[in-house]
Amino acid sequence: MTFGSGAPKVRYLPTYAPQRPPVVPASGTAMMFAPSVSTPKMPRSTPLRPRPEILACLLCWVLCGGFLTPEAAFAQEVSSRPDQVFRVNPRTGKVAKISGTILENNLEQVRVELEGKEQSYASSEVLRIIWGGVPAPYREAMVYLGRKDHENALALFRVAAGFDAARPVVRADARLKAAESLLAWGAADPLRYAECITEIDRFLADYPQSRDVPRVRWMKGRAQWLSGDTSSATATFRALYEQGASEPATTGYDRALCLEAGLAAARTSMAENDTRTARELFAALEIAFGQAASAAEDGSDARARLLAGQGEAAVGEGWCLLAGGQADQALRFFEARVARPELGFAGRYSARLGLAEAYLMGAELRLAMIEFAKVSALDPTSRDRNARALIGLADTKLKLGDSDAKAKARLWLEKVTEQFGDTPSAIRAAEMLAGL
Repeated sequence: MTFGSGAPKVRYLPTYAPQRPPVVPASGTAMMFAPSVSTPKMPRSTPLRPRPEILACLLCWVLCGGFLTPEAAFAQEVSSRPDQVFRVNPRTGKVAKISGTILENNLEQVRVELEGKEQSYASSEVLRIIWGGVPAPYREAMVYLGRKDHENALALFRVAAGFDAARPVVRADARLKAAESLLAWGAADPLRYAECITEIDRFLADYPQSRDVPRVRWMKGRAQWLSGDTSSATATFRALYEQGASEPATTGYDRALCLEAGLAAARTSMAENDTRTARELFAALEIAFGQAASAAEDGSDARARLLAGQGEAAVGEGWCLLAGGQADQALRFFEARVARPELGFAGRYSARLGLAEAYLMGAELRLAMIEFAKVSALDPTSRDRNARALIGLADTKLKLGDSDAKAKARLWLEKVTEQFGDTPSAIRAAEMLAGL
C-alpha cells in the first residue's frame, strides 16, 4: 500500500508458484453406468486457507476500500482494454472477433458498445468472451487458475465477484469461475463439491438470466453426481434436458448441451437402479440426437458432437440390460454393435466397455481383461469411460487371483484417484483401495 496525494492506491503482490503437493482424492461418486454403491466416509475437508501472499493482498484491499471513491476503485480495472466477443455468423458459419465493451450478457442477447454505438447479437451466436476491463483480483485469480492452484484462484475470484465498482457482467463471470474452481478442486478434495453447489446456487439466484445459466446448471448436476447424490443429479440433468428437448428449444439453451444432459440423467437413473427411466431417455435421445444432427451442417463440429451423442444413446439399452443383471442378453447386444461404424467412436467404445462388463458378469475374466484394456488405452472420447475401464481392470485382476493381482489392481486404482478424480468412478476406486 502506498500513500501520497489523493486517494491511496492498492498494489497487488506478485503471484507465486504453488508450494503444496496435490492432495490425492479420497472419494468420488457412483459408477457412470453401474448401479449405485455406498459412499465411504469422507475425510474432513481442509478449511480454505489462502497462502500469506493472498491474505496480504486481501488485507490491503479491505483496509483501503473505505478510502477509495468508486471512480478510484474502478481505476484498478484495465479500462483501456476492450472485451473480445467471438461470434459465429449464422449465414456464413464464419467466426469473427468483435472488440468493444459488453453491456449485457443474457440468454437472449449479448449487447456490445462499439465506438459509441450499441450492437446486439443473439446469445446462440456467441461462442466465447474474453473480458478486457477486470478488477485486479480477477487478473490475479486467472494466473492462479492457469497454474491449477484452485484454492487461491477461488479466494480472489470471490473478491472480484464482490467488487461493486466492476461491471455486473464481470462480477457474474467471477462468480462463475469461483464455482468452476471449486468443481476442479473437488478432484483432490471431494467435500468441495458441496461448496461448489452452494456457489452455483448463489450464481443462479443473482444472475438468473445470464447467458451462462445452462452451463452452470450442467455444472451443478455434475457436482451432485460426483458428490454421490445421484438422485439430485438426475433431477438437475432431467430439468436441463427438458429445456432443449422442447420444440423449439428454450431461448439461450444449446440443444446439444441439453441432450447431453439427458444422457447424464439416464446414467444417474441407472445408478439409482431406475432402468425404466433410463430406457425411456435413451430411446428418446437416440431420435432427438439424430434429428438435430440431420439439421446440422455436414462436416461441422456441431454435427460430429450430435452424432457422438446419438451413438451413445443407441447402446443405452445394453447398459440397462447390464444394470438389470441380464448378462447374456447384454453380451449379445454389445457383440452386435461393437464394430458398427455408424455408432462413431463414442458409441463403439461405449459398446466395448459394455462388452467388457458383460464378460466380467459372466465370469469370462480373460476376455473381460482384454476389452477393459482396449477401452482404457484407446478411447479418445471420454475420461469417464477411461476411469471406468481401469476400475474394471482392477476388479477383473483381483477375481483372477494372479500372484501380482493386488499390486496391479492397486496401480490401476491409484491411477483413477490421482488422474481421474473428477470422474464418477473415483468413489469406487477409493473403496477398493481401502479393501486391499
